[in-house]
Amino acid sequence: MIHKRIENALKHCKEHISNLDPSDIGHQELETYLVGGLVVLIVSEYEEYLESVFVKRAELCGDPHAINYIKKTLSQKFRSPDLGKINQTLLLFDSSYKQVFLGEVENSPEHAAWDSLLKARHAVVHKKGTLNITFRELEENYLKTRKVIEAVEETLGVNRVAAP
Repeated sequence: MIHKRIENALKHCKEHISNLDPSDIGHQELETYLVGGLVVLIVSEYEEYLESVFVKRAELCGDPHAINYIKKTLSQKFRSPDLGKINQTLLLFDSSYKQVFLGEVENSPEHAAWDSLLKARHAVVHKKGTLNITFRELEENYLKTRKVIEAVEETLGVNRVAAP
């Protein structure tokens, strides 16, 4: 399952961070590196998982050629999956999907957590801005972002799919 890999990584990093001395600047730097790696892991897992959820929805049509087309299109779509990309993809399936999804997450704490996670990813991967998130904040945001994933699943009417 998608969350298993992420939660294992969070657990192991939390164990290491709990043994660090917060007054030691070197330890603070180590926490920042761990958080950066976790951010990249979480977003990467979300990218793959979101793609698999949309593909599962496409598979309901039963047309292998259409499914193949959708798979290829989606694999390009969900690199750095901000809510705008999710909304666009839902709209392409059906305008009601976008409305349902927006009703669940727009301007919510989950929306803010998702944006924070993507912003942190850009800071790590593209050196755009600085990584301004602690491990504790990352844990809190991760729990909220899970609700965004669940809202996509519910909107598309698909059960939780196995992690790719």
